Amino acid sequence: MANLKLKGVNKVYPNGVQAVFDFNVDIKDKEFIVFVGPSGCGKSTTLRMVAGLETITSGEFYIDGQLMNSVEPKDRNIAMVFQNYALYPHFTVYENLRFALKLRKVPRPIYTNLEDPEIVALTKENQELFATANKYNRQFKKKQYDDNLLIERREVYKKIFENEEKLQGLYVQAVGIDEYSINKATKLIAKLKKDIAHNEKIISRYVEDYPEETKRFVESNENIAKQIKNVEEKLEYLKTHEVPLNQVRHLTKYEMDLEINKAADSIDLERYLYRKPAALSGGQRQRVALGRAIVRKPAVFLMDEPLSNLDAKLRVQTRSEIIKIHERVGATTIYVTHDQTEAMTMADRIVVMKDGYIQQVGAPKELFKDPANKFVASFIGSPAMNFISGTYSNGVFKGEMKEGLVEAVGNESFEYEVPSAYKAMLTPYEGKKVILGVRPEDIEIKKATGKKSGGTLVNCDYVELLGYDLMVYAYILGNKVVVKSEENTGIAMGDDGYITFKEDAVYFFDGETEQRIR
Repeated sequence: MANLKLKGVNKVYPNGVQAVFDFNVDIKDKEFIVFVGPSGCGKSTTLRMVAGLETITSGEFYIDGQLMNSVEPKDRNIAMVFQNYALYPHFTVYENLRFALKLRKVPRPIYTNLEDPEIVALTKENQELFATANKYNRQFKKKQYDDNLLIERREVYKKIFENEEKLQGLYVQAVGIDEYSINKATKLIAKLKKDIAHNEKIISRYVEDYPEETKRFVESNENIAKQIKNVEEKLEYLKTHEVPLNQVRHLTKYEMDLEINKAADSIDLERYLYRKPAALSGGQRQRVALGRAIVRKPAVFLMDEPLSNLDAKLRVQTRSEIIKIHERVGATTIYVTHDQTEAMTMADRIVVMKDGYIQQVGAPKELFKDPANKFVASFIGSPAMNFISGTYSNGVFKGEMKEGLVEAVGNESFEYEVPSAYKAMLTPYEGKKVILGVRPEDIEIKKATGKKSGGTLVNCDYVELLGYDLMVYAYILGNKVVVKSEENTGIAMGDDGYITFKEDAVYFFDGETEQRIR
């Protein structure tokens, strides 16, 4: 599929607002990477720059080593799945899938041995099978959704796919000088040189009055010059080497039908091919949107919060389907979401963003176990990590009262004996502000029985029963603390309880920078 690289990418809008700052990430072939963060953090803007729907103000974006900054969206070989499905309501599912295939001309191999007897025989057999498949399709269009009919139709297409696979092994592709690609590269170089000339005019006219703004055009010209160099190298190779030849043309009805049915089979939509979107559930419509991307066979899939319109149960189901589709198709995928649960369950790697900056990049388990700062620690994990502000002195963390909040019962003071494993790294913070972090599942709570027990006395402000789990909400010096406990703890709203932290599961953050203390 494709390797992607974003190097020092920035996005500044004409009004001066900067949405993305110095974005750097390498995305491997077939990787499923998720951009996650709160609304307004720049994740969708970054995705749109990859798609070519937004211009890159400065920095470089590569696909398979080719600079793509000035490449038109239609030439990037990228498919995008939007939040609102974007299906044509007057088209059937089949027509929605076919639409993208009808619009574009695509390179198809030119074969030299089409008269081979075995190829002729298999081609004839497939034509006969295709005629049979069309009979079944006509019955489906009449809404005759019989299970036996579906099975018979599936067997016909299975045989067609098998024959096509055999044919691919028999074909011999023509080789020669690729005049089409040479002409395309020549036109691209001419266009890029025009862009440089246009930018130079702007620079010469406005550099004295707007020196900072014209820097962007200088950087743009540097990127375009790199792209011209890449295309010129490719052009020189094409002029001097013979390569496998293709004919750029529209797909035939037969070719489109095969691609559509392969996609429908991979996303379990065969039964619904002749229904319109209004007759589908939300999850089925989302699968149609995915199928429309799959039939194009792009180098990269982009998904912009595709599950946000679904209810909770359907979101979980569709999430698992997207993961399975990714495994089958094996495409490089960038997925944007604000839901950290989606990010944790789907991603090979996660890019956590805040205010346009990358906070941390890593595997889900790495971000959960080893957060780089307070923001990542609070954003990754459900329920979120608990934080208590205070000072460190002589091996003891002393909590500070949070202003503006009522102090809960038993919280006149809070002192935590720091485990010995953490004391060395906290030595430079003697007498300074630090933040203690602990996840809800790493706090133990026991109901107060009248006798003083080990731990910190708190009052349970609110309790949520979630089946086996019990969420207990309390306050320590005005800081809300959530405890994830077992249902049989016996704690109820208004009860007093004693809480203790697991020694090997606490985190400390710098009180000023909020960076993790390691």
